[in-house]
Amino acid sequence: MADYFPEEVIHEILLRLPIKSLIKFRAVCKSWWSLIKSPTFIHTHLSRRTAQSSNQNDGHLVLLNALPEKVDAACQLGELFSLHWDNPEFDEYTELVNPFIYHNTAYFPKKITFLLENFHVVATFNGLICLAADFATIIWNPSVRKFMFLPRPRIPFPTDYIRKFMIASYAFGYDSRTDDYKVLRIVSDLLSEAPCEVEVWSLARGSWKTLSAAVIPADFNPAGITLRYRQVFVNGVTHWQQSLKNEGNCIVQFDMVNEVFGKITVPDALKRKNCFMSRYGESLALFETYDEVSEGLNAITCIHMWVMKEFGVPESWTKLMSICLEGTLIAPFGFRRSCELVFRMYGGMLLSVDSKTKQVKEFKTDGYRYHFMDSFVESLVLLGQTNAISY
Repeated sequence: MADYFPEEVIHEILLRLPIKSLIKFRAVCKSWWSLIKSPTFIHTHLSRRTAQSSNQNDGHLVLLNALPEKVDAACQLGELFSLHWDNPEFDEYTELVNPFIYHNTAYFPKKITFLLENFHVVATFNGLICLAADFATIIWNPSVRKFMFLPRPRIPFPTDYIRKFMIASYAFGYDSRTDDYKVLRIVSDLLSEAPCEVEVWSLARGSWKTLSAAVIPADFNPAGITLRYRQVFVNGVTHWQQSLKNEGNCIVQFDMVNEVFGKITVPDALKRKNCFMSRYGESLALFETYDEVSEGLNAITCIHMWVMKEFGVPESWTKLMSICLEGTLIAPFGFRRSCELVFRMYGGMLLSVDSKTKQVKEFKTDGYRYHFMDSFVESLVLLGQTNAISY
């Protein structure tokens, strides 16, 4: 083909193709395979797809992680992952092939039953899904059907009685300066006031690095917050909501580029209130909640939604919406491009709220218990990673 088209033309054509086509065409010849798996091509292809998706109203995908309400006893792995178009119908794009049924479980410690339910989704970014459990961390790209186990962390995790009082929390994000993906691991002790220990794994480096205690805030206590459900990654920074004894509510952040911690103040009106945090577009949202009881004794949750209009500027916090929902709110669950917010209610029901019109409707579950929801973009990341496992 190079005899008919210049290499730069072939390069441009390949950059315009979808992931599925590129996976097939890598077998055409060695030069195509070398090109498609190169870091420069992967980065450029992802940048173009992201830009193209931003300019389309119907080109966005949402990743869902769910467990059937009734798990088949014959099914070893009940947990499912699927991609949906982020359109009004929420049509299914594809169901993702579970990779772990193809892997030898000898990697895991003895007496550990390897089930997907052992893992929770930490986060997803640029087509990668980070899954974590006490005994392993996995980076998975379902688009190229590759995954990799992270090396064993440097900070040990007890296996005896003390283990019950230790918490290992995780965060996942992207370093745009070096085009690198990082996992943050935080180990803290429920019984001790000692500072937590923190380490960072880098895909480019391929190893863990322990952070100095000097860069970890003395009052940062992951054991006191549910990091598993409240990580919010926006603009290269991971955020958690935390309540401090002297300050009340605040937002702790970790910059994935510079690997430093910081804090964002919340509106004074929210410092002593019951709040949840979520991503809202490319910024942050806080939800002040309180319960009311209707005449029929049905639970009512009232929500005041605050949005940081200018990311990183605490003075830009603005109350955007107030609404009351029937039922008891568990936590915000997801955000859609149409500015719809999805809330998890007590009993497993999901409610979708249009932040502009305040229209409320039940989010379809189709017999599944959803655990995770976030936007997703297909990518080639991990395709050229030599230590990634293909399935």
